[in-house]
Amino acid sequence: MDQTDQKLVQLERKLFDLSSLLQAGKAFDNLLGVRELYNVFTSIVQERFGVETFALFIMDDDRTRFEMVQGLGLSGELPADFSFPADEGLLWQAIRQGQPFATVDSLGESRFTVPFERYRLSGLLSRYFVPLVHRGKVVGLLSVGTKKNGNSYTDNDLEFLHILAEQASVSIITAKLYEKSEADMVELNKTVKNLSILYNIGRAMIHIGDLKNLLKFILQQAIETTEAQKGSLMLFDQQTRRLVIHVVNGLPDKKTEEAINSGAMTCRTFAVGEGIAGKVFETKEAIIVNAADKDERYLENRESNVESILCIPLVVADEAIGVINITNKIIDKGIFTTEDLELLNALGNQAAVAINNTSLYEMAITDELTGLYIRRYFNVKLDAEFRRARRYGHRLTLAMCDLDHFKSVNDTFGHQMGDTVLQSVAGLLKIHARESDIPARFGGEEFVIILPETNGEGGMIFGERIRTAVAGSKIEGFPRQITISIGLATFPDDADSIQALIRAADSALYEAKQNGRNLVHRFVPGVSPS
Repeated sequence: MDQTDQKLVQLERKLFDLSSLLQAGKAFDNLLGVRELYNVFTSIVQERFGVETFALFIMDDDRTRFEMVQGLGLSGELPADFSFPADEGLLWQAIRQGQPFATVDSLGESRFTVPFERYRLSGLLSRYFVPLVHRGKVVGLLSVGTKKNGNSYTDNDLEFLHILAEQASVSIITAKLYEKSEADMVELNKTVKNLSILYNIGRAMIHIGDLKNLLKFILQQAIETTEAQKGSLMLFDQQTRRLVIHVVNGLPDKKTEEAINSGAMTCRTFAVGEGIAGKVFETKEAIIVNAADKDERYLENRESNVESILCIPLVVADEAIGVINITNKIIDKGIFTTEDLELLNALGNQAAVAINNTSLYEMAITDELTGLYIRRYFNVKLDAEFRRARRYGHRLTLAMCDLDHFKSVNDTFGHQMGDTVLQSVAGLLKIHARESDIPARFGGEEFVIILPETNGEGGMIFGERIRTAVAGSKIEGFPRQITISIGLATFPDDADSIQALIRAADSALYEAKQNGRNLVHRFVPGVSPS
């Protein structure tokens, strides 16, 4: 197997693992009973790794002992209610780190001889301990033994177990909170109502496949849950090392709100530690400010009309990935309470895992340079949309796009400027595409857009909109005017199969090039690219 095949196998394995984790998250979000969660969690581990032995421990309410709640293939000397103390030794310190770690060395000897002998932990027949930790709090511990096939645990296996344990930790915390609330009759109604909100939000989140719509939904739910006026959701940009506003909700000017959410308008960014959002991100601790104009941490902006603020971190595997910023409580004299904070933190725990999983998935299917979908994902989506169009009798139009004279851009101004041009054009495609459209990078300077439920006339309107936008754009530092040629073909008018549709769109693109470029052409039978 050559290096390319190995990379493809690794990519396919990574996509499979990401899909499995997304499915696990869906399963966890649909459960509110801790016993059911334990069963689902251990079942996933068994099916994924084929372990001969495992044991799941949960910290008791006093946080002094690990109590076994599930076990398989353990030594007969261990009782069904086996537990061991959470002492302050090296084993406890390793558990608190939150990362999977080996319990035996390369010779199979215990790495923690004293606690294993003292507490009979050798009876677990363990190879690895996988801590269940969320935001620095130890929730439980998973012990896994040898795989039935005899293979060792790989780095990818341990990463999978780590992320799965993080998801399970969030769900277990939520489920245990739910069960505890049932016993507390005084606060029962309020607690159940809040948890019901979180439960429904969690279930709704699993049905949202793209990051932008997921962020919009999370922010809307955060504002409604806390009964606030408006808010924003920021994510940390690893390249710029700053917090970037991705979505806003509740602005008086809806055109401005839409421009920000679509990416047509950029907002101020924040450094780590800067302002309230930066402080929350840096410390991973929420902040309530009920008199914003008197708080020195608030970076005043008169146009924002902010009176009160509730800001929480979004944390995954003890790493902050962003913040949710909610402003201006509508009721209760405009004051955010600790109850608001607890509820929003619980929502944030669910949201952070969902955002992280969706971000990882989008990274796997997105072209790094342009931010558009990769060709492999385009093929998958075209197949799905083609089958849907055929089943329901809809039109489906494909737009093939190619930048005019792009080779001369690289030859004259260098590949870095060529990359800038590609990024600029890709940004225009994303701005002008409908939510249902699927823009992708086809290769080099070629782009392709799937236009569901769009006939030939609608495709021409879309194509002209893109062509005009590109021709009218100005790229900083680039003295030339970029233009684009576009070819359109429609199912079933121009083709009756996927490959025929691609060929027809490519033929139309060829005609646009032959007729002078900077044109939009529909497919004409009998014309083919040379």
